Amino acid sequence: MTLRHIVFDSVGKAMLICGIISILLCGLVISSPALAETQTDSLAKAFVSPVGLSPDDIVLDISPDATRFIEGAVNINYEDFMDEGGQLKSAKEIATLLGEAGLSSNDSLVIAGECLPCGGGPSPAIFSYWLLKYLGHERVRILEGHLGDWASAGLNISNRPATRQKMEYVPHLVPNLLATYEFVVNGGAQIVDARLARDYAIGSIPGAVNIPYENVLVNESIKPKEELQKVFTKLEKDRPVVVYTNLGVEASIVWLALQLTGYDARLYSWRDWLENQPKFNFELIDVGAKPNPVRSGSTTTITASFQERQVATAGNSSGGEAKLTIKGCATCGFEGFALGTSGASGASGNKSGTIQLSSSGKTMQSSAAGQDNELHCTAVINAPDGSEVASTSLLRTSGYKFVGIWNANVAHGVYKVSIAASASGHTETFADVLVIEVNA
Repeated sequence: MTLRHIVFDSVGKAMLICGIISILLCGLVISSPALAETQTDSLAKAFVSPVGLSPDDIVLDISPDATRFIEGAVNINYEDFMDEGGQLKSAKEIATLLGEAGLSSNDSLVIAGECLPCGGGPSPAIFSYWLLKYLGHERVRILEGHLGDWASAGLNISNRPATRQKMEYVPHLVPNLLATYEFVVNGGAQIVDARLARDYAIGSIPGAVNIPYENVLVNESIKPKEELQKVFTKLEKDRPVVVYTNLGVEASIVWLALQLTGYDARLYSWRDWLENQPKFNFELIDVGAKPNPVRSGSTTTITASFQERQVATAGNSSGGEAKLTIKGCATCGFEGFALGTSGASGASGNKSGTIQLSSSGKTMQSSAAGQDNELHCTAVINAPDGSEVASTSLLRTSGYKFVGIWNANVAHGVYKVSIAASASGHTETFADVLVIEVNA
């Protein structure tokens, strides 16, 4: 029987036409998302609501010092993923930590919790999500809301986390989610400093654009795609993006926003950048002024003497090996870096050997050509109220001894002197190492 022999009544014709239209429409609906994933689909993969939890999901609460948990949740403080210096632990160490908590790489994990001591915020949970993705964990999402939302959704709340039988966690690293120093320097990537504007102004990676992590959030949630596109308008879609904050925790928020908007984004840290910069290899061993006290309107000679710091060779972790330590909370209580030595004595007033980051905070690439390797010094004089009243360059006389003249044409009082020294493109400030008394 051929098609022309089929006789349709009016109802049959209508049904056939509707069927054809339905098939065509379905084809359009199915094929379009296959070409371009919507942000709704992306968010659905990254986040889950409390009512969307299934019995197969394991909740991983990453809150520090939490006292209430979703019943059955496992607790690992997200700060345990980093060592004491704030550096990400090895994949083997993190895998051991997850396995001892009873988690495997095949589990369906849901990240919950926040940095309660810091007043909350999504960055620890998103950072933990990034970390698991870096480990190659496929089935992982972030739980929306807070403890009150979870209770309102009918989830049982417990005063203690769950204890699970130990498992073997096998990581399968995804290297392109984590930027290395070499990639930042040589990779041709776009660099995003996701710290607050005040931190960016103090010092940043050369060429970095400032997009504070707060710019991608609204009410602690990631903004809609249309608004994110405006935030990232300066970035090119066809080049990888490296985003960093002090430790990378808050940078993970911008990383996820970039991923959801279609960028190839990688996480990095300001700490790692600083650690790879040229080290200031001199220590201040003596500083003085003659005469001291000095009469107002008269001059005094300021002297400063340095010596080269003994740096431990590879394989020797004792002596004067440079150490990088971090002060404050890993997320929002960060206070800064202190670069110190474990075996060297500092200048007067700085016996611990700690050298504070310079006031400019500017750093240079260690491979930069034509750097001035000579030592240069400046004495900065501050009034009793802390304001700067003068600065004078100190000239090198012999060895690493420097001399300069200050005309104390100031009111009588006690003035503090700081010595700023630079070599190999790196500057260090030895604060308040000398006191000069000015008499009327």
